Amino acid sequence: MAWIQTTSGIALPEPLMGSGNTTISTMVNSGRNASGKFVGQVVGEDKLKIEMSFEGLSSTEFRNLLKIWDRRQGGKFINTFTVYDPRIKGYTDIKMYVGDRQGRPVMVNNAGTGDPRYWQDIKVDLIQV
Repeated sequence: MAWIQTTSGIALPEPLMGSGNTTISTMVNSGRNASGKFVGQVVGEDKLKIEMSFEGLSSTEFRNLLKIWDRRQGGKFINTFTVYDPRIKGYTDIKMYVGDRQGRPVMVNNAGTGDPRYWQDIKVDLIQV
C-alpha cells in the first residue's frame, strides 16, 4: 500500500524524505471576555492536514497527480484518501480536499512543443473536510 492513496486505488507518489508534515487543527470559536479570560469553545472535530513535497516528477507523473482533483478530467475537489493518522496510530479513510498545488517546470522541450519534460519543487496539501 502507498503512504497516501485514494480509496479507489490511485497512489500518490512517495513524498520527499522529511516531507509529509502532519498538522492536527482544533477549530475554536475563540474569544476572550472583558477580563481577558478565554471563553471560546471547540467547534467540531479535530482536522488533519498533510503537507507533501515531491523532489521531481515527469510531466506525465505530475499530470496524473493533478488529474485527481481536475474536475474537467473527471477528478474531484474532495476525495477519500487512505492516510496514516497519528491520532489512531494507523491507516484510516478520510475525506480530504486539496489546497494549492505547485511545481516548477524544468527541462523544457524548446525544439518541439515547448512542454516541460520534468517538474521540480512540487507541493500538495491535503486538508480533512
